[in-house]
Amino acid sequence: MTPHAPTMRQKTQVLIVGAGPAGQGLAIELGHRGIPCLVIEKNPRIGVAPRAKTTNVRTREHFRRWGIADALRDAAPFGVDYPSNIVFTTRMSGHMLARFDNALYCAPGRNPLYAEHAQWIPQYTVERVMRQHLDTVASVNVQLNCELISFTQDDDGVLAIVRDLETGLEREIEAQFIAGCDGGRSLVRSAIGASMEGTFGLSRNYNIVFHAPGLAEAHPHGKAIMYWQINDDVPSLIGPMDSGDRWFFMPTGLAPDVQVTKDTAADLIRRATGIDLPFEVLSIDEWVAHRVVADRYRDRRAFLAGDACHLHPPYGGFGMNMGVSDAVDLGWKLAAVLQGWGGETLLQSYELERRPVHMHVLQEAATNHSKFSNALFEAGLEDDTPAGADARRRVGKRINAEKLSEFYTLGTILGDRYTSSPVVQPVLGAAPAMRDFLNYVPSSAPGGRAPHAWLHDGSSLFDNFGEGFTLLALPSAAPSSLNAASADAKRLGIPLKILQTDNPAMPALYNRRLTLIRPDQHIAWAGDVWPAAEDFDVLMMVTGQGPVAAFKTTQKETLHESGT
Repeated sequence: MTPHAPTMRQKTQVLIVGAGPAGQGLAIELGHRGIPCLVIEKNPRIGVAPRAKTTNVRTREHFRRWGIADALRDAAPFGVDYPSNIVFTTRMSGHMLARFDNALYCAPGRNPLYAEHAQWIPQYTVERVMRQHLDTVASVNVQLNCELISFTQDDDGVLAIVRDLETGLEREIEAQFIAGCDGGRSLVRSAIGASMEGTFGLSRNYNIVFHAPGLAEAHPHGKAIMYWQINDDVPSLIGPMDSGDRWFFMPTGLAPDVQVTKDTAADLIRRATGIDLPFEVLSIDEWVAHRVVADRYRDRRAFLAGDACHLHPPYGGFGMNMGVSDAVDLGWKLAAVLQGWGGETLLQSYELERRPVHMHVLQEAATNHSKFSNALFEAGLEDDTPAGADARRRVGKRINAEKLSEFYTLGTILGDRYTSSPVVQPVLGAAPAMRDFLNYVPSSAPGGRAPHAWLHDGSSLFDNFGEGFTLLALPSAAPSSLNAASADAKRLGIPLKILQTDNPAMPALYNRRLTLIRPDQHIAWAGDVWPAAEDFDVLMMVTGQGPVAAFKTTQKETLHESGT
């Protein structure tokens, strides 16, 4: 197709390239703050690929804040009460080896540690729920069949050229910022000269979606969201994906020269499961697992989020969820700058906060990846003999020990700490926080996610936070401190809600009289008395408008090619 010269110019404040969960999450975060933004997506519709299937508790807390957690719950193909069990078997028709109940924390009900349970739901359904919500947000415009061609930037803004893939017409988009949420082959990443560093080609994989009436009743292992099949023939993962008897299948032990096609996939599923049914293969998606991260996330007015700046194996279900959290961190900061109460340091903090999180999760995912089905096999595992039974006991014990870090990861999901951020109060002399993938211990120290609690009126503590900053005050907080904080916020034009509660749970969770909580529910500052602005202007610091006292950023971590 011959490109056409741009014929018109459209203005917006933020141009978002890509309408996956990161792109739509960024649009929601901006749109809820009234920021005009344009989302362009080169595909003809949102939600086409059967990628992630786990929306974790942190992402659903964001959905709750956006007012769409119930809509996502209602869209669950099997209902929220479907058990999120994970079963390890030799084959679906064979011997059970191990079982993880309520993996990934999908069980409904109120947990004091978080505001929303996780959910097993296809990513394309998540994206569809997000799109339906975006259609109600007046300041957001989503344009499908539209691709980015190029962009330039200067001190005044960004000028992008985009093409309508249906008509071939090109036009110019004038924006203040551009965000590349355009996946692993990001054009925005290439345009800013960022490169991915780490380990490429960890494994070659297939995600096969197939129609399987009767499969759920054809095995003896009960309901689960995933069945790991451990054998020396076709080691694999399999599980229900959507209503209408749609399942997914991922063989994990294929030789490098094996190519799976629609003609061969059904037989592969029969061999793996030991169940002979008329499987209908609907799609085959070949993909390669990498462990890489961008060497930088920003060039002046251009930012990267989601898969555009980090890629890792899907084991643990972190990828899509991490992209949503990227969008939240970047979204409120861009809005603050565009609304005039955020400074340049706030934008600088995006990479400083998110990159250490990505580095940690990449390590967790790569470790999980090293322990997939074929790595767990032991000779004689399928034999109906005493020796076979002994082998199954040994492998089951190993599975319970080695796969715990993949299915019970609340410490990883909720334990992010932005302690190296220039817009978070430094805790001088504090030892680095240790990360435990399994056990999440709430902390009211600056940098971490605010501790959660259920209040006596049935609401979540998080439901009572403001859209901007929230100053959570214990009953012992002095009125003069609250008045001073309000006056400072008014002086600087910063949205601040004062939330004083006498709930008896609060002093056990928050050890200072005053805790300043950011729009993303992370703690920015804590103290017993609101300091005078001439001594230390808290709000100037947390919004990136002033100097940071007694603070040094840590050296940027790097990801080397030397493995995991």
